Amino acid sequence: MTAHIRSLLTSRALAIVLLGTIYIVLLGNGYGIGYEYVGTQAEAEYNEGGYQEATGENSSTSQEVVFKNPTFKELRDFILKDPTNRNEFVLNQYECRHFATEVNNNAEANDLRCAFVLLGYDRGQHAVVAFDTTDRGLVYIEPQTDAAIHPEVGGKYQGMEIKEILIAW
Repeated sequence: MTAHIRSLLTSRALAIVLLGTIYIVLLGNGYGIGYEYVGTQAEAEYNEGGYQEATGENSSTSQEVVFKNPTFKELRDFILKDPTNRNEFVLNQYECRHFATEVNNNAEANDLRCAFVLLGYDRGQHAVVAFDTTDRGLVYIEPQTDAAIHPEVGGKYQGMEIKEILIAW
């Protein structure tokens, strides 16, 4: 693999590919989640300024990406301005995963660290987002309604028992 191609593969891109693969596998067989974490090429680490993506030693370009963990007020202000919840849900075309991806991308465009989250059920899953706020900890958001939610393994969301919560930063 060339250094140029390697530099294009960020941990975020790998996480999206991994989540997409998991989603397709789950959608294809209709069973509960059954996978093993295999890791990524890039290792992430915290620094005092927020999230920093580490670059490999052999990388031909050195690019630092820093996302900020917001305060709850900053999260609220972002969500109230973000237009994603006004999009129309269209079965098999624009669904929960699309809403979550759009909010995630919009947050990162505003330098806010945002996670893509899959809530796993016995049959299927649902995508939401999460922010690790500096004053209230982890806050989950339903991107279709902008509501703060409180999912827990063993609890219910949308009438189904949550078996697993997968968070990809």
